Amino acid sequence: MSEIIVGLDIGSKQVSVVAGRLDNMGKLEILGLGKGDTTGQVSKGVVLNVNKTIDAVRNAIMQVEQQANIDIRGVIASVAGPNIAGIKHKAMITRNTSGEEVTVTDVDQVASDAERTFISQGNSIVHTLPQEYVVDSSTGIQEPVGISGLKLQGDFLMITSPTLALDKTKRCIERAKEKMEIEGGLVFSPLAASLAVLSEQEKKSGVALVDIGSGTTEIAIFYKNIVRYISVLPYAGDIITADVEQGCNVSNEHAEVLKVRFGNALASQVPFEETISIPGINGRKPKVVSVKNLSIIIEERLKEIAALVVAEISRSGFGNRLSCGIVLTGGSVQTPNICELFEKVTGRDVRLGYPNENLGRTISEEVKNPSFATAVGLVWNGLRSIDEREDSYKVLRKTEPKIVPPVAVTPNTPRKREPEKEREQKQAKKQGSWLDGLKKFGKGLLGDDLGEDDKY
Repeated sequence: MSEIIVGLDIGSKQVSVVAGRLDNMGKLEILGLGKGDTTGQVSKGVVLNVNKTIDAVRNAIMQVEQQANIDIRGVIASVAGPNIAGIKHKAMITRNTSGEEVTVTDVDQVASDAERTFISQGNSIVHTLPQEYVVDSSTGIQEPVGISGLKLQGDFLMITSPTLALDKTKRCIERAKEKMEIEGGLVFSPLAASLAVLSEQEKKSGVALVDIGSGTTEIAIFYKNIVRYISVLPYAGDIITADVEQGCNVSNEHAEVLKVRFGNALASQVPFEETISIPGINGRKPKVVSVKNLSIIIEERLKEIAALVVAEISRSGFGNRLSCGIVLTGGSVQTPNICELFEKVTGRDVRLGYPNENLGRTISEEVKNPSFATAVGLVWNGLRSIDEREDSYKVLRKTEPKIVPPVAVTPNTPRKREPEKEREQKQAKKQGSWLDGLKKFGKGLLGDDLGEDDKY
């Protein structure tokens, strides 16, 4: 059995904590699942109330500790938010010799230079994701290690987040428990979810992962096993609930229940006569809501979200390379017929992404719900990297000899003793120079007309 890894996802509706480890068959065994309510404390993935979010994180962690009988000291956590962006950036180094092969050290140096030269005011780098490399004049190289060349250039996708939002997320986690640490930095939510819901063949052939949560819809496009494009839309489950609240003239709480329990993404599948009775408040009469009207509201908003996804796929430049279509995941994708609606709007194959890719024994079947895709993916992130090239580089770093530059050492050579005769000659010369100076000084004072007896 491998070590236990804990994933922590702070969402707009709840905190999800999952603990797991690899079993003897190479599958992920789930040992604990914890939840904490963050409604009103987190908006669109960004923490608003730090103290109350800390309480939610603490409660979720305690649940997992009791279930798995462990003491959690470190977690792998997610980051989300509407202002997360993916920006293309290049960096290049010139190696010492052209005849030798590119090493992992060279690849690491290019990535470090990319981070050092990248400037985004008020933002911090979350991920530095390599796209392709150029070695001398050879372009389109995915794995440059082992190729001979003098110049190495890397094209990177820099994923950034506002520094203030990152700091709030870190504080909520680190203060939830004494000596709690975030291991390996924060992970952008859909990239974590991709480890739990996407197959290697999908990422290789081309696929768009669309994570529809409560506050945001996050998109990550993969091609040839590389993250090519990311985007965040500020429309998701919460805005659908707000539409239902206004359209059906009910409270926000009732609107959420109506959406989850009776909503349908295709209004044509709902009969006209079907209705729901909502209990009245303070003795008022019950309110009757048409399920047909409810589904029309949901369908129209989902159509808008699907159209925005189409626009982002087109903007990415990989629209004609997604042979595996779209995979939907997240807490707001369980509406009946949502795949059919997205297929209709996008013109692509669509499936639901459940976090059961290589999942083994679990403490609860609830963890297989799409709303836990990010949390389960964070556990996977402790076992494998988002970019599979990084896993091979980790092995090479252990075997690659470290090159230590030579240090110039100046020997402490004792001074040679001069011969006695040479030393006496130098001393006499110094004394003669002193006497000559004194003569010139006296001559300047008394003039040139000195008698023979007056001269020195």
